[in-house]
Amino acid sequence: MSRAGSDLMDLLHGLVAESLKDELIRARNAVDDDGNPVPINPQLIDKALKFLKDNAITAPAGNKPVNDLADQLAGLDLDMDEEAAALRH
Repeated sequence: MSRAGSDLMDLLHGLVAESLKDELIRARNAVDDDGNPVPINPQLIDKALKFLKDNAITAPAGNKPVNDLADQLAGLDLDMDEEAAALRH
């Protein structure tokens, strides 16, 4: 079997990117029976992040959504409280 050519690989890469984009848009717009937004499946987010990482895609400096996320993460208390620590033991 011969190796796939660069045109075919470019097409495949584009299809994967387009599929991920479509899935993320569909997930972002999903609502439950009561009309409440449904959280995006973490596995889908992980797949998209892996695709970006594998293709050396990073957010440009000053990217507002990334900066907003960083600000929210900075405000999280990641230390376990006593109740959570008790559950782990």
